Amino acid sequence: MKQTISILILGLTLFAYPFYARTENASSIELHILSPRTLSGTAGDFVTVQGEITNSNSQAVNNITTYLSLVNADTKMPVDLEDWSADRGLFIETIDAKQTFPLTWKIHFVQAGNYTLTIVADIGGNDMPIASKLVYFKVLPKKNLNPGHVLPVALGEPILIVFAFLALRYWRDRKHH
Repeated sequence: MKQTISILILGLTLFAYPFYARTENASSIELHILSPRTLSGTAGDFVTVQGEITNSNSQAVNNITTYLSLVNADTKMPVDLEDWSADRGLFIETIDAKQTFPLTWKIHFVQAGNYTLTIVADIGGNDMPIASKLVYFKVLPKKNLNPGHVLPVALGEPILIVFAFLALRYWRDRKHH
């Protein structure tokens, strides 16, 4: 009976090891957004998202792709990053044990609203990606002094009329002298 239990435990251990190793590898990766205070701004601004990925495991981790996930907190819909950032995912071939690797993306605030941002890491061989904590930020609407594009007309017409009146007066005065 003891031998059967030992074989069963050994079999379960060998069966479960690949899943445990994946979980061990995945849980050893930590993602952090380092620039949460610099993310809020005005539509049209360009900002830098700075983060880091740390391998706290005693083994190297291979084939990691990191990317940003942006969600409009008002509509609860994901944002197409193609409009917001030319930077795609960052591929990291290997992170050695106890190593930290910097991550940087430039994003362009396209539309005003409330948003959440997280860094996601997809580790080769793992079923589940890893994500940093959510960072909430706000994009304010762009202040436009000429919202209806009427400023050139509103200022241009009176200036043109005054110029025409002065030119006509100059022409008449010149004729009489």
